[in-house]
Amino acid sequence: MSCHQSIATDRPEIKKIAAYKERGEDIPWVRVYSYSDAAHVRFNHAPHIAAGVGCASCHGDLTKQTTAERKVNMNMGFCINCHTQKKVSIDCETCHY
Repeated sequence: MSCHQSIATDRPEIKKIAAYKERGEDIPWVRVYSYSDAAHVRFNHAPHIAAGVGCASCHGDLTKQTTAERKVNMNMGFCINCHTQKKVSIDCETCHY
């Protein structure tokens, strides 16, 4: 909700999301990206947000989408390339468990 506390708060879909937060319920998202259990990959948005990685880097221009769309191939090469460019860890344990 960090973005939608001040952006598009009047939109019906944003109001639905805000209601979930107010009730303390998880949102029943439809996944756009996911990894198979066999990949043993964990992904956490928090460190990416803290590092200033823009949502558009992986999700495209969300201002032009009514629902999130798959915009990039989230494979290991994509992630390693980004981590290398940003000069952050590419140790296996950074993403794999």
